[in-house]
Amino acid sequence: MYLNQKISVKHFLILILIPISLYVTFHFIVWNLYTSKIFGRTDDMYIGDIGRMSYQVDSLFPRKLEYTLPKRLINSTPYHDESIDVLTIGDSFSNAATGGTNPYYQDYLSTKYNLKVLNIMNITNQGHRLFETIVSLYNNGWLQTHKPKLIIIESAQRGVYERFAKDFDWTQKQFNITPLITSIKTNDSYIPNLKQINTANYKFLYYGIKYTFNQRAQKDVVKMTLNKPLFSTPTYKTNLLFHYSDVQNIKNDPKRVMLINKNFNHLAKILKPLNIKLLFLVAPDKYDVYYDYIENNKFQKNLFFKLINPLKKEYLFIDSEKILKDKLSHNTLDLYYSDDTHWSYKASDAITNDQVFQKLFGNK
Repeated sequence: MYLNQKISVKHFLILILIPISLYVTFHFIVWNLYTSKIFGRTDDMYIGDIGRMSYQVDSLFPRKLEYTLPKRLINSTPYHDESIDVLTIGDSFSNAATGGTNPYYQDYLSTKYNLKVLNIMNITNQGHRLFETIVSLYNNGWLQTHKPKLIIIESAQRGVYERFAKDFDWTQKQFNITPLITSIKTNDSYIPNLKQINTANYKFLYYGIKYTFNQRAQKDVVKMTLNKPLFSTPTYKTNLLFHYSDVQNIKNDPKRVMLINKNFNHLAKILKPLNIKLLFLVAPDKYDVYYDYIENNKFQKNLFFKLINPLKKEYLFIDSEKILKDKLSHNTLDLYYSDDTHWSYKASDAITNDQVFQKLFGNK
């Protein structure tokens, strides 16, 4: 009787220890080989948003925030109300969300053309009131006092309809510019530092398998295949990750594009007596830039640039989509980061070489 009880206890312990061992082993292997590269980092390397969200570890392009250009923009460093050449405002593309080398396109403007560039945040600090901020700075007299030579309003392509295809209140005011400068946070990307045993290990396995059968295994991130290598990540050279919102927000609405153009023309006319030029800089969505190289693409083409290019403009406009597609046609790698929705310094360099800037400022 005692022997049988002893054997039963032994079997019971084995039954308990085996699944516990398998559980711990699974987490140990997956964590140390894969998910720790996202959630267990102890360095200061930046990891892109869509690589993290989709658990596509092979897409990761770890990069250190560094500045190598001799001239920098005026951003959250103390601004002493000095005169400026260029005023910029925009979304994450203007505010260094990409991380890596020289994440501000404005630094290339400063360096190439010897300019003082001031970057400001929008009124609500939510990315949707870029246009209104400039209007209010005109109405409160700030622009009349400081008179920059150029104002650049930048927007990711996916946001242009929401932000600019509407009726505006042309009388609103924003009296205090200080929060518009000091509220900018560079490279603000929070990645939780997890313990070895965590749900991310399950998600890595789940999404890794599901992406084999479903391009939207993670609902917000689409994974597609390119017909040639355009990234330098060793096992991800011909894979493309992009936000689903890139295709979800495609409108191809000529009337709304005309309204956008009308609003920018109106603002340009307001600024003209002050000898301030207005430039609309659209940051093309990653999907649109790589569109021509996507295999078996079921999504429609974005025609925004095709619709807006022919329209009569009182403001300056850069065909940034064409510039970046030209770079891809010459097999430029990592024009956008493989793990991120944002462009790299290579795109910033290319766009700031545009003849619009060269005509305005020359090569100083």
